[in-house]
Amino acid sequence: MDFDKIVKNIPQNSLEKVSDELVKILLGSPNTDKMPERLAKAILHHWQCDELSSPVGVRALLEASMILEEEKTKASLKTLGVQL
Repeated sequence: MDFDKIVKNIPQNSLEKVSDELVKILLGSPNTDKMPERLAKAILHHWQCDELSSPVGVRALLEASMILEEEKTKASLKTLGVQL
């Protein structure tokens, strides 16, 4: 899946909504043991720099969310009007 392409197609004014939804999915997931360390560190870094709603932050959240909760992520993105 081309995460960069998906994020590029999200309107700038929707990035915060998408970011918030992906964070909710990640925080509610029972599959946190599947999270790659590099993604966890990237998400933490983007959170510390207040960049979770930036394209690079949303990209990291999207990748992690697809690994942990693919079906929930796809359904949420569809609801938000994001094309996969």
